[in-house]
Amino acid sequence: MTRVHTSQGQAADCDGEVTRRRGRPVQMEAAEREALVLDSAIELLSRHGPDDVTMADIARHAGMSKRTLYALYGNREELLGAGLKRMSQTLFRPLQPEEHGASLEERLRILLTLNPTMENPAVPLEMLRIVIAEARKRPEMARSLSRKGPGHVVEMLSSELSRGVQSGEIAIPEDDVPAAAELLVDMVVGNTIADLLDPDRVLRRPEERAARRDQAIHIFLNGVRPRRDGE
Repeated sequence: MTRVHTSQGQAADCDGEVTRRRGRPVQMEAAEREALVLDSAIELLSRHGPDDVTMADIARHAGMSKRTLYALYGNREELLGAGLKRMSQTLFRPLQPEEHGASLEERLRILLTLNPTMENPAVPLEMLRIVIAEARKRPEMARSLSRKGPGHVVEMLSSELSRGVQSGEIAIPEDDVPAAAELLVDMVVGNTIADLLDPDRVLRRPEERAARRDQAIHIFLNGVRPRRDGE
């Protein structure tokens, strides 16, 4: 691991030196700085796993000092958990205001489209593999990903399914809407265990993922549409 040393041989921990070397602006908005830190954590975690990623590594990769990093996150576990949460919440994007008037099918399609900024769809799977492997040692990290990861898109889908129930487009008991949303996510995402065991199963091309998504939505909506007597 390469470290920056002063003339006395001690590791330097200077915002200005690291920042200038990386070419980053000295002043940065708090939200931008936090996003930079979390994106750096995600990238390093996906490469090396939590045991081999230190706060110093993340600070160096983000181009800031450890002092600045600790001002944002009190410890490594807090930072890693926030990084996992950010990754999970950026996989799928919410509806834009102009998209709320689209059909239910189109709204579901938008919500279940992998965010185009996620260049490598294998990264979330690698992160999931890491969390599962570390679940016994770091149970809170695993619980956090379970609550804040899949739960994020399920909440968005539940809202749109409830709208569909109210408009008569679909027939689902209101209490069953969250479970139906989870089922739809499972249909679109597929068998994660099989993907973890066989990396070649991962649908890497956008057209492959879109085809599976559209087929899953079609089957789902056909199963929950209102039925006339005799159907």
